[in-house]
Amino acid sequence: MASCEKFYVITGASGAGKSTLLNALGEQGFSVVPEAALSIVHEQERLRGTLLPKTNLQVFMDAVMERNIRAYDAAKSLPPPVFFDRGIPECIGHMQLLGLDIDPAYVAEANARRYANTVFVAEPWPEIYVCDQWRQAPFARAARSFEPTLAPYAQAGYTTCVLPKVSVEERLAFILDQVSTGGK
Repeated sequence: MASCEKFYVITGASGAGKSTLLNALGEQGFSVVPEAALSIVHEQERLRGTLLPKTNLQVFMDAVMERNIRAYDAAKSLPPPVFFDRGIPECIGHMQLLGLDIDPAYVAEANARRYANTVFVAEPWPEIYVCDQWRQAPFARAARSFEPTLAPYAQAGYTTCVLPKVSVEERLAFILDQVSTGGK
């Protein structure tokens, strides 16, 4: 089980500031990998495609898993550290939660593509949560999905590091400090 110690996952509740933080990391020149599911939805909307969760959830989640695997492999050519907006383990976890079929090869792929042991977690944060065209669920629903999002990382042996509920700049400094000290 090989891991890439310079690949960091930022995960957590929907609307808790993950994408904003990843954008800030990218603006600072760090390598960033966007969330696969949201990237697919944006592409499909732009192309007027049908690969959407409401069209066929199984096919959509299979595509998300395959995108996550390709993104991990492609990130090996990026300068480290690399920050991922969500990761492969939680894709499998969401598929389990949704009662979808999981190709056994996906589990093997996840085991072969490990991230740094420390996974950064954004907890539900009602003060910054907003609904928009992609995030339409009320805050309570987003908060309910928080624990199932983290469970696959714990099951896979990762350690979680909760992000403080502070400004983007302070979160950025926190992550960079954790990365420079190896999460200690």
